[in-house]
Amino acid sequence: MKNPYTIFKGIIFMSFILYQLSAFAGVSFPVLEKLVKQQKYQLAYDLAKNIRSQNEGDPRFDYLYGFSALQAGDYNEAVFALDRVTVTTPNVIRPRLELARAYLKLNNKSAALKEFNDVLNLSPPPQVRQNVQAYIAELNRDSSTVVSGTVIKKLATFALGYDSNINFGYEDDTIDLIGFGTIALDPNAVKQKSGFAESSFQIKQNKNINRTRSSFALARIKHRDYFKNGKYNITDLDLRKGFLWNQKNKQFQLNFRARPVMLGGNLYSNTIGVDAITRKSLGDRLIGSLSLSLENYDQKRIDAADRKRAFLVGRIDTQNGDATHMLSAYLGKEWADENAGDIYSGDIAGLSYRFTQNWNGKNKSFLNVDYRRYEYHGQYPISPFDRDDDRFILKIGHELDIQKNTAITFAARHVSNRSSLELYDADRNEISVGVRYDWD
Repeated sequence: MKNPYTIFKGIIFMSFILYQLSAFAGVSFPVLEKLVKQQKYQLAYDLAKNIRSQNEGDPRFDYLYGFSALQAGDYNEAVFALDRVTVTTPNVIRPRLELARAYLKLNNKSAALKEFNDVLNLSPPPQVRQNVQAYIAELNRDSSTVVSGTVIKKLATFALGYDSNINFGYEDDTIDLIGFGTIALDPNAVKQKSGFAESSFQIKQNKNINRTRSSFALARIKHRDYFKNGKYNITDLDLRKGFLWNQKNKQFQLNFRARPVMLGGNLYSNTIGVDAITRKSLGDRLIGSLSLSLENYDQKRIDAADRKRAFLVGRIDTQNGDATHMLSAYLGKEWADENAGDIYSGDIAGLSYRFTQNWNGKNKSFLNVDYRRYEYHGQYPISPFDRDDDRFILKIGHELDIQKNTAITFAARHVSNRSSLELYDADRNEISVGVRYDWD
């Protein structure tokens, strides 16, 4: 399988305006756009003021109006207009950068720093990130600025849902095996369904060390409680520490992580890993990355299932206005710690696509499609055939912001596993509705 490394460069801080003008859907303002492109900012600002009453609130107009006001020296008006844009199109980077610049002109350094840090949280291209970090470092060198290069974000969620196959079990309680006849399955191998309640909490710290270096630390805990069968209750703890280096249009990242998982109140597994990631920006709308991950998987219930893993992932990201696309291709290999574990380890290849659309300042939807091919190393004693699985995952979701930091969430997921050994055929459907709250 070919791993893509044709990749993608986004918006350069304070670069050409043309691409950013295309980021906002809405009515065209050709004369105003032409004046801005020709850098006739005072004329553009005068024109924008004359047509403001009938166009105010349109994100495309507000950006042109705010930007021309900023360039013409009316910083207060620029702040009002650009702030409206960040509300209606929260994931477009350029308006936040211009709003931060307007705040700096008004000597409101705390507000500017907040916008710069919000840009960093939008995962900007490497060169944009480097320029933003340079501004933040300059602010922190100013002794009159009582702000910090460290930002802490917190996130909490709660959801109620239904899971049609909580143990990813077989459809029937018997199976026909060659040479064995009809076999009655253990009840634990037959699929079980239940409603559930799920809650999570996450805290993430971003720290800008200097112009080219930053770090982050993340802790996330998620617990799912099944109403009908508590032995499948799952608690997942994800701990990460990462370091980033920026070099012009490139970025390098090194992550260290640990992920213990509890099942039914007992430790089920623990995964310790390290990720090396490189990103590069090319062109106007593409960012690409290549990552290598190494990890040790320690299964606490079956010693033979312990194994080492390596994954190579190529990824392409693109953003066009409020729509983002992400395409990934990955290859993986596992090595069992002992020979008996070959039936648990294998070679993995897959493709994944994710699409996210921000419809307006309040609604966001996503679609995720994933295909994985597993080819296991060992042969199962109950079958003369090797085990090969094809797994398809489809997930859709929507978020509706009801307040500044609060959203109602909806998600649905379908998983289908088709195996060369019928025993491992399984389907799973989940649906949930919940609430998300994030704060600084």
